[in-house]
Order: sequence, then structure tokens, then C-alpha cells
Amino acid sequence: MATGGWVEILGPTISVASIMLSEIHRMRAKKKVADTLEMDLAFIKEEFKMMQSFLMDADEKRSQMTSTTTTTSFKAWFRRIRDLAQNVEDNLQEFFLHLEKPSRASSKLLPLDNITKQMHSLTSEIEHVNKSYGIYANAIFCLNPAAVQPQSNPGTTVIAPRNSRLIGREMEKSHLIQLISQNCEQCQITSIWGMIGIGKTSLVRSIFESEEISSMFQTRAWITISHPFNLHDFVTSLSRELSAHNYIVNGNGSDKNEESIKATNRRRCLIVLDDVLSIEEWNLIQPHLPGETNTHIIVITKEASISEYCSTYKYKLECLKENAAFALFKNKVFMDSSNIEMHLDMTTQAKLIIKECDGHPLAITSIGGFLARKPKTATEWKKLTDDFCDGSGRNKSLEIISTALAPAYDDLPCHLKLCLLYLSVFPKGHNIRRKRLVRRWVAEGYTSKTHNLSEEEVGESYFTELMNRNIVRPSKTVTQNAGTIGYCQVHNLIHKISISKSMEENHGFVLDGSSNTEDTMRHLSIIDTGERNNTLNCADLSHVRSLTVFGEWRASLDASKMRLLRVLDLEGTFGLKDHDLSQIGNFLHLTYLSLRGCADIYQLPDSVGNLWDIQVLDVSGTSIIKLPKTITKLKKLQYLRSGNVPKDEAISSSKLKESSDISKLVHEAIDDVEMPDVVAKTVQFGTTALDMTAAYCTKIVQNTDEVKKRDILHKYCNVLLPSILWGLDMNGVKAPDGIGQLNDLQTLGVVNVAAGKAIIRDLEKLKKLHKLGLTGVNKKNSQAVLSAIANLALLHSLSLRAEGEPGLQGCLDHKFSPPSKLQSLKIYGNLVTLPTWITQLQNLAKLKLRSTQLKLAPSMEILGNLPNLAILRLWKNSFVQSKKIFFEFQQGTFPSLVVLEIKDLEGLESLRFMQGTVPKLELLQVENCIHVQNNGFSGLSFPPSLREVMVKGDYNDKFIENLRTQLAQNKNQPVLERA
Repeated sequence: MATGGWVEILGPTISVASIMLSEIHRMRAKKKVADTLEMDLAFIKEEFKMMQSFLMDADEKRSQMTSTTTTTSFKAWFRRIRDLAQNVEDNLQEFFLHLEKPSRASSKLLPLDNITKQMHSLTSEIEHVNKSYGIYANAIFCLNPAAVQPQSNPGTTVIAPRNSRLIGREMEKSHLIQLISQNCEQCQITSIWGMIGIGKTSLVRSIFESEEISSMFQTRAWITISHPFNLHDFVTSLSRELSAHNYIVNGNGSDKNEESIKATNRRRCLIVLDDVLSIEEWNLIQPHLPGETNTHIIVITKEASISEYCSTYKYKLECLKENAAFALFKNKVFMDSSNIEMHLDMTTQAKLIIKECDGHPLAITSIGGFLARKPKTATEWKKLTDDFCDGSGRNKSLEIISTALAPAYDDLPCHLKLCLLYLSVFPKGHNIRRKRLVRRWVAEGYTSKTHNLSEEEVGESYFTELMNRNIVRPSKTVTQNAGTIGYCQVHNLIHKISISKSMEENHGFVLDGSSNTEDTMRHLSIIDTGERNNTLNCADLSHVRSLTVFGEWRASLDASKMRLLRVLDLEGTFGLKDHDLSQIGNFLHLTYLSLRGCADIYQLPDSVGNLWDIQVLDVSGTSIIKLPKTITKLKKLQYLRSGNVPKDEAISSSKLKESSDISKLVHEAIDDVEMPDVVAKTVQFGTTALDMTAAYCTKIVQNTDEVKKRDILHKYCNVLLPSILWGLDMNGVKAPDGIGQLNDLQTLGVVNVAAGKAIIRDLEKLKKLHKLGLTGVNKKNSQAVLSAIANLALLHSLSLRAEGEPGLQGCLDHKFSPPSKLQSLKIYGNLVTLPTWITQLQNLAKLKLRSTQLKLAPSMEILGNLPNLAILRLWKNSFVQSKKIFFEFQQGTFPSLVVLEIKDLEGLESLRFMQGTVPKLELLQVENCIHVQNNGFSGLSFPPSLREVMVKGDYNDKFIENLRTQLAQNKNQPVLERA
């Protein structure tokens, strides 16, 4: 049984019901609410509280349930409870609109009588469904002990058949045997971790029973940890296993074996602990393990965090490579007759199947076993590959894999199950931006703040948990932000399971060319297939809470059909126009709106001010240069992002049409008429620029077809001309007066402060700001800007930008006390000299410089003394180009530097590390520094923590060979990556 995230779904409904009861009690005094609504709501709240406790207990006991308790009707009962909870919450959200004063849209509200009738109807349904509650409660809590099978036998030494073949893991086996064989001066602990079904236990069993290990260790014990964990049983089992192998144990000082197990002989001992699930378990286990120097302990676990915590050597088991996967597939399909030759068509289909299995051994084994019972023909196998391509989530191949990998889902805690189901809204293989995913979880109510963590910080911890379990992994096709995981991908098989489970539980629905819409939709994802799809026109969208579009915009936003929409995510969608947003103000429940990267959006409608519940508004990467005045009504807004998306944060995809942002437009040739360069560079109004752009538009009118003409003139009138008039640089937006009223704002950027003094006064009022991005800083406003920033005590990320010749020169030299929590600083624009207050940034961990034109030696001396600087990014023109750039990292400098990124520094000739410098450096990344000398990099053998050197661009073979030679001399054996 999998209760999924159902326990978590009841929580928000109970919370909303509690708030509503208080409001209803207040309104009853004014005789505005019927007594029946209060009675129904009180009944629902109590019933759901009882159901929540029951579901939590049921989830904990699922490992003890027999097949008779996991019947279809039992699952259907759980699903119905979940659906009722969501319907109640939807109904209450509609009622909330009646409480607003003044009302945003009184004409669009459901009549209060209708809401009362719907609630009464839901009460009757809940009462009817709960009549079966007693039956299922008895099924779970009155289990026949004789029928309950223990999950594992904690006292069994696992013996793998000596003749069994280990397919595809020969290299890993050899490496681990060599590691385990080493004599060490202290007890060694090795951890092997990886996702469920990856083959951890099979690999270790093969090693455990190998002749090499058998002859090397006189005593061996294998303990599979039972769950729920029982320390007494564990110690008893370990003592019994060791004693059985003539390992004399002295640890019976108490009846419960609470003392550590100590040996009175010197026999070499190997202990395997299989399935350690938590750090808490390890902390209980560790004191009871032998600690002699001749003992080696292997810990098998699914989680990276446990591996990191408990062991001196950590080994992550990855998916099989193509050749190994193919060998395993043949072995399972042909029943160990692996020497059979397959003709080309069968080989092609086999490789397609293996690709879909993503090299996962358990999936390959399961599919192979299924095909072993089928005719061994290319036609038969093609049925399976076609089945894989079916995106409906209801096919035989997925059923096989889901059954095999069910523990990967069932073993997740409730809060992570919901997060996993939510991954189904993204297409297979999609590069998911971490911040996008986390903020969507927050907007959906999947996270709750704690006494010391915000909702977003809790979401980040959920993301880390999924990473630790290998459910999501760093994207291999997108360069990550140095030092952090900026983008992730979902394992192919996990993605298939998320779709299957999501559809099974009416959680999500993916609409593509082959979809139907027969089920209720809560989270709708539209994947553009290149063809018009009219399915939405006849679909019931009344329960949709989130809408995500990938590819070209071919839909229409109809607020009357999607009354309950909370999340509207159009990030990266192309073809979206201003008129497509005409109804945006009617989505009254919206909490998340992203138009990120939609380059053809030039303005937000004033009706966006109706979105009183919105928390996230992302219009970065659009052509919007001015925010509407009505945005000051959005009192719950926490995250407001605008301006161009920095190129290092943008990602390209062959599946998506490349956006035509404004920075490309200003230099783009149209019918042999190129826009005058002065338009792109102008930051202040001038008659010359106006005359030139007017002449440009005249040529467009004469030489362009009607459709393109309207488009270009629209861009000119809505972007270029206003930017000249307002003195903007098109990298930020003009914010309206009064934005300081948004008291919950935590992220704001990029805002142009050159447009007036009001925005600077407003900045001082935003006391909760954590991240701030500003452009348009100049000598006239810089002192006021710095003064405003000094008052933002919670600020930990700051970006300052100024385009053009003067840039930031002389702007940051004022007396300034930077916020003490500041950890990240980005400076774009001509600076020449680092401001003196840089030395005060004792907590600064990240620094990025671009176009700053600094003097090299004094700047590096200052930066090298920052005690906590971990990430340093030096981009184009960060240093003066009059001389060739020569970096030399002196002894004792950059004590905390972990990542050094050098990009587009055309003058870079050499880089040298002295012994004793950068003791913590792990990653050196060099991109497009094409003039570096063949022997320009030296001292790479010194950094003791260096793990990777990544070079991008065209470099001489001698330069690359020199790098390899130096890295080979580094004791840490760092790798060289080229892109």
C-alpha cells in the first residue's frame, strides 16, 4: 500500500478549515453565514483530523500489511478521502473571496448559497465514505501476528550462491576488493550507496563470498538491518554471528547487550551492515561495533548523507554503462545463454529498451525476465519499445518497472512523496531549475515554515533529500553554477513512476498529442507536439491547480474554466504575446506566476493588481521595462524578479525555439537595415538617438512585410522609445512608486534606480529583503543607494550594475557599512578600484565581477584576504586590459576558496599557484581564455583539495597536455574535463 502524499494533503485542509471556522464565527454575529455551514465545517475538520492520524499510522504499518489489506477497494478508499479533502479545500478557497474587503471581483464570485450547499453535500459524502473506516482500521490495526512477515531477519548471514554471475560490475568488484584488502592501522569503514535496485547488495554479496575475501578474513558477518530498528535485536544478532565464526566476544555485561562488542582475539573481521536508513540508526549502531585495527565494516545505504556521515571511504554505485547493460539484458532474456548472437533488428530494439531503463540493473532484470517468456523476435520487442514511448503512464512496461522499483516510492516519507509526484509535470529529460521547483513546492503548500527555517529553506531541504536518494541528480547537459546545483534532471525510471503514480492518484496530468482527458486534473502540464491540440476545449479544468506549458504557446487562458488555478508557469514558452495575458487578473487564487524567458511579453496588464495572494512573480528575461502601478497591491508578494536573465543563468534547449530578447533585437539586421548602435547603448534621452530610431522605423515601414512591421514597431513603441525617454538601460525595470508597501518582499531585482528618488526611499522600507539586484547606479544617486542598502539588515545577496563608460567609477567609494549578513556580491560595470568597505565583508562567500576594469595586483591582494570567500567568478573585463593578465596566487591567500571561475578574460596569459595557497580549492573552471600560453598554468600539483579542472573553448594541445601532466602530480588526482 502506498498512501502517497495523502497524509500531507489533509494538513492544509484542516488548517484552512480552522481559519474558516474562526471567520464564520465572526461573521455569524452579522448574520451573514448560515448555521449549517459552521456545523458542516466543524464536522469535516474533526473527521479529517481523525483520518490524518489514521493515515499516518497506516503509512507506518505498511511494511507489516498482508496482501489482503492492500486490495483495490482499500486504495480506492484512500483516494476518495484525498479527493474529498481537496474538494473541501477548493470550496473553502471560494468562500475566502467573500471575506475580502473590498472585494476584487464581486461579479465573479460563486453565490454564498451555492458554497453552503456544496459544503453540505461534501459533508454527506465524507459521512458515507467513513462508514467503511472501521473495516479498514481493523484490517490495519488488528493484524493477525501469524500472518505478518518480518521485513528482514536481522540474524541471518546472507550467502550468495558461489556460481552466480555478477554481470556488469566486474570493475567495481575488483576495485572494492582491492580497497577492502588493505591493512590499516585502524578500523576501516566503507560505505556503498546508490538508488534502490542499483545492485548494491548484489555487488557486496559477491565480494563477501569471493575467494579473495574468504581467505583474507577469518570472521565474516552479514547483518541486514530490520525495520523498525531494534537495537537489542541488532546487538544480539551481531554477537551470535561473530561467535558462530569463533570470534570470541566479551560484551554481555547486561541482559540487553548494551555494551560494545569487544574481541579477545586478533582474528581479521569483515562486517556488512545492509540497509542503514538514517544517521540516527548509525549513531545507535556504531558504539556496539568492534573497533579493532583488523576490522573492516561495509555499510550499504540508499542515502548519500548517511554515506558521508559514517564512513572514511564513500563509494557511489552508478547505473550500468551501455555494454554492461546490454550483457545483463542478454543474460536475463536468454536465460544465461549470453553467447547467442542477435541480428541487427533485435539489437536495435534491445538498445532502445536498455536506454529507457537508463542502465538500471533491476529495471533491466525485470524487463529481461518479462521478455524471456515472450517470443524472441524484433517485432515482439518493438511492442515493448512502443509501449515505453506511450506517455499515458498506463502500459505494460511501466507496470513491470513500477512493481520492481515500488520501494523507491513507498519508502519515501510522506512529504517527499508529494514532491516526487510533482516532478511528473516536467517532460522526460527536462533540465529543471532548482529554484523553480522549490518555489513551486512552496506555492502549492507542500512546505511549512518551522521555528528556524522559512518555507523556501524547508523546500531546499526537501530537494537535498531527493538528491541524497538519487531521485533527482545534477543535470549533465547544463553547466552548473559553480559550487551549487542550479539544474537537475529526474532519473528516467523515477520519472516514469512519478507519472504513473501521479495519474493513479489523480494528482497530475500530462497533455500531449496522444492524451485523453477522462480523469480529474489537478496539475496540468501541456507539452507542445507541433500540432494543434483542441483537447482543452472540451476538458473539465474546474479542479486544475497548476498549469505548466513547455514549447510553443498554443493554448488560451480562460479564467472561467480554471477558477482554482494557483500556479501558472509559462517559463521558456515562446510565442506568448501580451494579449494572451488579458485575463490574468481573473485568476484570483494565483500564488505563482512565471513568464521567465517569454521575450515577446512587453507589459503586464494593470489587472495583475488583482492577484492579492501571489507570492512569486517572475518576469525576468521578458521585454518588460516598466512594472504597472497596481503591483503595489500585492501585499503577499515575496519574490519579484525582472530584467534580463543573466547569460550564465539561461539555458538553451534544442527542443525549444530560441527566444529573441531585446538585447538581440537591437543588433539584429532586418531586411539589410541594422538598428543604429546608439539605440542599444543609450541610457539617457537625447534628440540624436530619437532621430536615428525614427529614421530606422521609417526604413522598416518601407522594407518589411505587414506582420513583421507591426511586430517591430510594437517593440519600438513599447521598449526602445520608452527606455530612451525614461533613461533606462534595459537590464532592469522601472518600479512604481509605493513598492515599499510590499512588506513581505524577500527577493527584488533587477530594479532601475536611475528613474527617480522614490524607488530609493522605497528600498529602505523593505526590511525583509534577502536578495536585491539594482541597475542604473550613478554618481548622483549612489550615496542614497548605499544608505538604503545599509538599512537592510537581512540582506545576504546584492547585485549592483551600471552600463556605459562611467559605469560605477566613483559610485561605491562613499562611507558605507554593508549589511553584516551579506554573503553574495555581484558587481557589473566600470569600477577601476575596489571600494574600501569590501574588507568589512567578513561573511562574504560569493563574489562575481564583470566589466569592472580593476587593477589586478591591489585587487587580488584585497580579495585574497577575505576569510570566507569560497566562490570567485572573474568575467570579461573584470581587470584592465592594457597589460597582459598574469594571476599569481601567493602563499596564505584565499584560505576558503573552493571554486575559481575565470571566463572571457581575453588578456589572460598565465595563472600560477604557489605552494600553500588555496588549500580548499576543489574546482578550477576556465572558459574562452584563448590567449593563454601553452605553459601558462603552473602549480596545479599544489592545491591539496583540487578535484576538477574544467576548460571550455579552443586551446592548444600542448596547453591541455601540460594540464594533464600537472594534475597527474597532484596527490588528490583531480580530473580534467573539457566542454
